[in-house]
Amino acid sequence: MTKNKFGYFLGLLLLSLSSCGPAHYVTYQAPVTVEVSYSLADSLWTFSQTHLDGFTVNIHNWQEPKEGIVVAYSATQDRHDRADLDFVVTHAQSNDGFVGGWFNTESGRYYFDSVRLFPEDSLEQAIRFGRKNAQIAIFILSKGKEVLLEY
Repeated sequence: MTKNKFGYFLGLLLLSLSSCGPAHYVTYQAPVTVEVSYSLADSLWTFSQTHLDGFTVNIHNWQEPKEGIVVAYSATQDRHDRADLDFVVTHAQSNDGFVGGWFNTESGRYYFDSVRLFPEDSLEQAIRFGRKNAQIAIFILSKGKEVLLEY
């Protein structure tokens, strides 16, 4: 392109850009927790469909712990459907970062909970936490064993 043609082209480009109005800049904003929770809740909902026997998962890294004592928080009790899972995930994000799910054969419902994971040598502490949170039972992952809490 010759010097004159380049100057003419540059002039037209600048003229067309200036006629578009002032420039507007868009700044990046991180997604809010609700959006993150919704995405996690969708993933957990799908995950639960293939884990009908139950699961415990760390929502920060999607790891399923193989040992520990799982105890649910009372704040997330009786959560059954997809809409309830949004609340459970939000609660888990603000607490220990674990979500559990299990199918109750008596009621025919799948339950979701924000849960706390205790080391397996902390049974008494887990029982106290379970009672404080009005739980019927706690679960020892490595043994696949439910421990009923007596009051």
